[in-house]
Amino acid sequence: SIAESQRSSPVCAHRPACVFRRRLNGLAAMDIMKLLVKAAAKSTNKPVAARNNFDRAAPAVSGDGEVHMLIMALDYKRTSNPLTCSMDGRNMQTLARACGVSDCVAMYDEQCTKENVFAAIQGIGGRCGEDDYLVIYYSGHGTNVEDQDGDEDDGQDEAYCFVDAYGRISADTLMTDDEFADAVIGATDEGVRILILSDCCHSGTIADLDREEWGDREVVSISGCMDTQTSGDMGRGGIFTHSMLLAIDQLQDAGTEEYSIGLLYNGTLDFDERVFKSAQDITIQCTSSVSPDRMAWPLIPTQDYKAPLTQAAAASGGAATADEAVQQAMVNPELLQQLGINPQLAQFINTSGLTSGKIDPEQLLAAGIQCAMDGGCKKLGCAIQ
Repeated sequence: SIAESQRSSPVCAHRPACVFRRRLNGLAAMDIMKLLVKAAAKSTNKPVAARNNFDRAAPAVSGDGEVHMLIMALDYKRTSNPLTCSMDGRNMQTLARACGVSDCVAMYDEQCTKENVFAAIQGIGGRCGEDDYLVIYYSGHGTNVEDQDGDEDDGQDEAYCFVDAYGRISADTLMTDDEFADAVIGATDEGVRILILSDCCHSGTIADLDREEWGDREVVSISGCMDTQTSGDMGRGGIFTHSMLLAIDQLQDAGTEEYSIGLLYNGTLDFDERVFKSAQDITIQCTSSVSPDRMAWPLIPTQDYKAPLTQAAAASGGAATADEAVQQAMVNPELLQQLGINPQLAQFINTSGLTSGKIDPEQLLAAGIQCAMDGGCKKLGCAIQ
């Protein structure tokens, strides 16, 4: 098993695995260390360390600190590539309310200009104290642009696609990973724990967490991006978000009151595989001062929480299986819209084969870290190229 292999062959984040030795030869010591940090701090579609090895509990558990949340979701209604990301934003607002988050700033569509987003990051970041969390959630288009400062191995910067006051996308409305990282670093103190959630393509390294400017900050970024097989239908966006919300829902049902970001990430992978049949790459990346098991997941519901798909099942007449529930819900577009599930996504779930079942926390806890130098999102058509 994975757990047994870990005990016999422990993986150290600071020592090169044998597979890396050949390519490490001839590199300077500093280059080697940077390579190892990148390899150890990033994983795509693979379970990570998930035990509760964090020193600081989530505010909902410890009573210390607060969670501050910035939600940005764009539908691009005035472009030729519209999405349904406002549904994702509203679903995240519902989760924030269930978790008792009092400082939640939600921005939609034309509110999400580059200038407004910079101002929002500055404002909410300035309200974060040392024991607080800053959670930044983005759902929309992502793209690649030419790297301007030579810090990207592939010569490409990742970028969020914001809009102007008229809802249009242009090169001037893009926020590159460098600009985003600088904004977050400049707005927050070093003691703030930061979680970045991106449901868009070209977002695997959107925060550039290997940059030295992050210092000793504890920052984790999780991104879900559609692959080439599903990118054609942009109405299917939000699969990463729905998988994550299902994981939170089922962990609460399992009585898990406190857990690491690693456990939530593993649960998200579990639902992405079982429900959505791996329609996307889900990547987790951390700064060198933290790992997925060493940061508590901050969004813990303090009341009964049901994910949109769970609500759909309950509202569909108590179907015997989740697959039957979705089939019943699909004949009620108004119900799907109310629950934040667009009909295209429901159709995709139905044709892909939705399965029933619960998360097994013990199985997830036993999952071991398998770090490798995997890339982020695969190339695909996007809002602009």
